[in-house]
Amino acid sequence: MLYNNRHIYLRSPLRVSFAGGGTDLESYYMNGEQGHVVSTTVNLYNYVSIKDMFDSNVRVHHAEIETESITSRIKHNYARTALEHFGLFKGVEVILTSDVMTTGSGLGASSAMMSALIKGCSALRDKRTGTPAMHAELTYKLESDAGTIGGRQDQYATSFGGFNSITFDKKGVKVRKVNISKDNLKHLEDRMFLVFTNMAREIKVIQSRLGNNLLEEKMLKYFRSLKELSHEFLDSLEAKKPDFTNIGKLLHESWQLKKATNNHTTNPFIDQLYQTLRSKGVTGGKILGAGGGGFLLAFVNEPAAKEKIKYELYPNFIALDVKFSSKGTEVLWKNF
Repeated sequence: MLYNNRHIYLRSPLRVSFAGGGTDLESYYMNGEQGHVVSTTVNLYNYVSIKDMFDSNVRVHHAEIETESITSRIKHNYARTALEHFGLFKGVEVILTSDVMTTGSGLGASSAMMSALIKGCSALRDKRTGTPAMHAELTYKLESDAGTIGGRQDQYATSFGGFNSITFDKKGVKVRKVNISKDNLKHLEDRMFLVFTNMAREIKVIQSRLGNNLLEEKMLKYFRSLKELSHEFLDSLEAKKPDFTNIGKLLHESWQLKKATNNHTTNPFIDQLYQTLRSKGVTGGKILGAGGGGFLLAFVNEPAAKEKIKYELYPNFIALDVKFSSKGTEVLWKNF
């Protein structure tokens, strides 16, 4: 593209999915079922910087720095796919960073990265991606083009932002804000934290196995139970005075069901970590995302227990507090 010194800086929030994961796969909800997920975006982000290059090269900074004469030679699947979709074949520089890790976290980081890439590339081309739902669908399409296998919840979570109830069926995807007071959101934040398992995971193998499981009639009962539990979880959240003991219990039940759908979701190391957390006072939790590694969500009945558990985990495990974020993918700064 012609050099005009355009530069844009964006961020997309990562998400924590509480219940219903797996029911957002097309192989489930396009066969007469209905999927449902309850999730929230949090104050952990992926960041994307896109700017014109002074020469005609294409440069992408990620775990390595790639400099090529044309976009098609870039190895980073997401950057290459987004740039090519918007006709950015030459003279562009992209920098990708994250508060945690760009892939393998279980926090929807891949979708967050693609979402920010799309918003940035479209701005450089003076195009609009439309409503948050249209943006989410384009994110899903380009992730698929880049070779990602998975469901639709992450794209909608990072595009819309906030605490959402997301429903999936043949007619499409519907997003509704969870009706929960600021005080109850604070109470929920005070009782949850994330623990890094010290393992990243390869999502493609896990999601392929999960999709295959949906073809087995005997497995459908687990996915239907996951959907029903997600509605029960939503009802608990939206109660005037949420029963936080029950919320922890529902998270634990969700984790047991999730493990039943796919034996690649967990491993002996993750199971041992979860049992250790339970012995220290964690009442419920679950591995986030497809599983096999990444972050584990932990929930306690009493906020005071959280700091004690985090202290006892260190330095063997990193535990993070998170706060809920209300915004989706956004432009932080641009010079045009």
